[in-house]
Amino acid sequence: MPRSCGNRHCPRCLAAKSWQWLDKQTQSLLPITYYHCVFTLPAELNALILANQRKLYPLLFDCAAQSLLEFGRNRLHGDLGITAVLHTWGQKLDFHPHLHCIVTGGALSPDGKRWRSPKQRKFLFPVRAVAALFRGKFLAGLHQMLQRGELRLPDSKLKTPVSRACWFSLLYTKRWVLYAKRPFGGPQQVLSYLANYTHRVALSNRRIVAVDAQHQTVTFTYRDYRHGSQRKQLTLSALEFIRRFSLHILPSGLVRIRHYGLLGNNRRKAAIEAARAIFKHRGRAVELQPPSVADSSCRGMCCGLAQQRYVKSHRNLLRSPHSGPHPGTPYRLIRVTGVGRPLDSFCFRGLKSPESVRR
Repeated sequence: MPRSCGNRHCPRCLAAKSWQWLDKQTQSLLPITYYHCVFTLPAELNALILANQRKLYPLLFDCAAQSLLEFGRNRLHGDLGITAVLHTWGQKLDFHPHLHCIVTGGALSPDGKRWRSPKQRKFLFPVRAVAALFRGKFLAGLHQMLQRGELRLPDSKLKTPVSRACWFSLLYTKRWVLYAKRPFGGPQQVLSYLANYTHRVALSNRRIVAVDAQHQTVTFTYRDYRHGSQRKQLTLSALEFIRRFSLHILPSGLVRIRHYGLLGNNRRKAAIEAARAIFKHRGRAVELQPPSVADSSCRGMCCGLAQQRYVKSHRNLLRSPHSGPHPGTPYRLIRVTGVGRPLDSFCFRGLKSPESVRR
């Protein structure tokens, strides 16, 4: 019988996990407007982040969340609810760390008796102001880690005080990107939108269009956002394809979906009940019927390992020191045939999380 590999980087296994997670999150939805903010780190930090993922990804989460929470307390005099999801990839599988944040369109007062919404509905907070605060918090935390010697330095220039000061000066003067999308219409739209982001992996099955075993290449589709989101195709060698894919394998135990504010695990139940009581008194309530995790929509929980068909074993081919972060690791490029698809997806065995990657 087909079985699930259970790996969180497998696009097929994540289908059931996504529905189970959404089923649980439905219990915390409120009849309000939700906002979507995307925090992006500048490319100058990429090498340092790859070498220190266990330290810097949590810093990214905390700084983004604390920036939003601070604006919520100052402007709305209460606590927001934030769900943050870490993504590390761009359309071409390049390294592009960023954080998707779904934020409640309002804040619950500290005593739990009042709900305050922003006066304007087009945006939650001024984007540039939040981005500047986020930049300051992240660089301050990064500076403290460097001062304590907690980080591995991929660039020897950062070891000298003068070069490090110039590097920080460049990062402080650069404008950091915070993208704020249009607000959601309501709780139902949030559910549909979250399904696209919470359990997404670097490359979905449907984007792989061809594998050339003879020439050792993989072709997949991507969207070119600089030219009107045109859908194009990119062909990479097997070595480069696996190298790029391995950049997005997170360290074991690193939580990539986190909750803050009134959605924090230590206060969610009481805060949501208090907020719903306020909206019920106002004549606004939310009744959602989440899809059952036992229905046919969860048939994707099988990743199809029983249907594997090996195209080629790259045990010797991928032992080049330039192929990835772990020279000598026995990678296998596997072709998977699924129902209705002659070429369905790839699975990778032996892939470990890179703490540093030879670019």
